[in-house]
Amino acid sequence: MEQYTTETLDRCPLCGADGPRPSVQVEDHSISHERFQLMDCGTCGFRFTNPRPGPQAIGRYYESDDYISHSNTRRTLSDRLYQLARRWALKRKHALVAAHRTNGRVLDVGCGTGEFLGHLKQKGYLVTGVEPALKAREQAIAHHAIPVLPNLDQVPGREQFNVVTLWHVLEHLPDLRGTLKRLYALTADDGLLVIAVPDRESWDAQHYGSVWAAYDVPRHFSHFRRSDIHRLATEHGFEPIAVRPMWLDAPYIALLSERYRGHGPLMALLRGVLFGTWSNLMSAVSDRPTSSSLYLFRKAAV
Repeated sequence: MEQYTTETLDRCPLCGADGPRPSVQVEDHSISHERFQLMDCGTCGFRFTNPRPGPQAIGRYYESDDYISHSNTRRTLSDRLYQLARRWALKRKHALVAAHRTNGRVLDVGCGTGEFLGHLKQKGYLVTGVEPALKAREQAIAHHAIPVLPNLDQVPGREQFNVVTLWHVLEHLPDLRGTLKRLYALTADDGLLVIAVPDRESWDAQHYGSVWAAYDVPRHFSHFRRSDIHRLATEHGFEPIAVRPMWLDAPYIALLSERYRGHGPLMALLRGVLFGTWSNLMSAVSDRPTSSSLYLFRKAAV
């Protein structure tokens, strides 16, 4: 892939400390096959991709049919497994939202092709999406007849949402603190904030190291731990409700990681199921997080 402009951070995007230290280099296995450096903050330990593609360059790292959340492709075995898991997950996501809000206004940041919002719309919710990728945004609008804006800043400031969701999105966003500040302003009093992100302290992250598929450089700017998410949310006015495991993520991430190690589709599937299940077991019997974690927060009263 042709090289494009990058930007380098001199300070930690979470705590603001200077002097980040090199951690590990990771290859973009899915699209460009370029290598990217991950850095760790010497003060708080937060890990982030640095340097990273600038605003005008990052879109090119999503322009592939292999990036399934933007394309809805069903070409490969992993694609079909993803689609199957997503259909099951839609029902689970609705149940999660409905346990806190049986109706109301929902904002989904990074809505992709809009399946989640389309599902909620059918259940009677008033929905709005944010999706920067043009093709995915157009597909969401065309297939589900929902309002989808290209970025968070274009959501009118007068809007107040009862539920705000970011399903595997926060790790893609360049300005963590600016995003949380904006989400606080858009969330109604006592509103629900849902954040799902990969967790680099999971067993499968440790097992696969630099080929762990959930690093997904350079599309993932941030690589979170539970303490990072709690710090970010609470410092911006949200109170923690619960942290929940995401059991389906580990086998899928392990399958992709095995492909990156060079295994064929069948062997990658078998090993992915094996090591993904083991990762979940390690989470079930210890304090380790699952491959991804789901965080529920409430907007704190002023």
